Amino acid sequence: MFKRKFLYDFGVSQDDPQSEIRALKPVPGDRILCIASAGEVPLELLVNTHESIKIDAVDIAESQLFLSNLKLKAAAILKTEEAARFLGYLPSDTANRTELFNLIKPELPASEVKYWRNQKRIFEQGPIHLGRYETYIARFAPLGRWLLGGYHKMLGLFETRSIEEQKAYFDQKLRTGLLKNLFKLMFHRRLYRKGGIAEQGLIHMGDQNIGLRFYAKFRGFCTNTPVRQNWMLQLVLFNRVLFEEALPSYLTPEGRERLQNERDRLQFIKISYTDILDTADRGRYNKFALSNVSDWLTEEDFMTLMEVISQKAGEDARGLIRYIHSSGIVPAQLPGNIQLNYASGERLLEQDRFPFYNLVPFTITGDEN
Repeated sequence: MFKRKFLYDFGVSQDDPQSEIRALKPVPGDRILCIASAGEVPLELLVNTHESIKIDAVDIAESQLFLSNLKLKAAAILKTEEAARFLGYLPSDTANRTELFNLIKPELPASEVKYWRNQKRIFEQGPIHLGRYETYIARFAPLGRWLLGGYHKMLGLFETRSIEEQKAYFDQKLRTGLLKNLFKLMFHRRLYRKGGIAEQGLIHMGDQNIGLRFYAKFRGFCTNTPVRQNWMLQLVLFNRVLFEEALPSYLTPEGRERLQNERDRLQFIKISYTDILDTADRGRYNKFALSNVSDWLTEEDFMTLMEVISQKAGEDARGLIRYIHSSGIVPAQLPGNIQLNYASGERLLEQDRFPFYNLVPFTITGDEN
């Protein structure tokens, strides 16, 4: 049923970078270590932090690094709308994307040019639509819209002008009850692991019914924050961003200018999070965006990572853990200098535009005892 049509696991990052910024509280001179994934988090950190802050974005998947770098180069070289159309946030066609790629190509390493030239589908659909997760969700999106009441009924949500209006519209106009069975089907382990996510990402799933969990959080996705500013919600529901003002800030004119002037302070590195810290000097990093790596690692491996972070962190150290299935934390084994703040995570989640993860901020003191 799900013949492989994806190029990487994620075409867009499912982390809301605004939560990372609120949790990490970046200040001049910081050095941030984050996951590259599909690129939005490191790019948003770049254009929304002080020019003195260095950012290293790591990933063990070369294709994710290629995608992240393609987004950086597209945003820095092309005009705002052109970059959004090339990448797939906004509609375009094969001829236009091919023409725009030719403008980006001189700025890419030869290995990446060759990779993208062999992936003709990026010119047809836009690279953000060719992740495993996006390809999977796109199969169900038309049915989801129909169950909710149809395209125009969904569009009405974006005509509201306040959070209160959004909540009222969602509760009174949309047929959300019919969506529950679709969520249960989409995220049934047997089906989801075949098409939606790599098996490694489900090692902590157990008997959890994440379809019901995601269904329960769907209302927050549609009502917690202004929908006209939520590019991810628009992309999930309509396969495109509806309003240009909702585009990620790295694609705004201001973001483009900062990328052009400051992109050297962001590095994409093929290495695991643990391995880069193992080889780093103590104090090199003091801010840690972990995404949901705990969902992909065994508890033992994740606790090893937390131990390394506790030993290597610099001053004013902070981090953010995301997770769906497991935090990966064994409280009795947690280094003494790491303090978790679950209450702060709950407050962050209320403002998160993509609220499907649990959030656990942490701080690190200088003393492990």
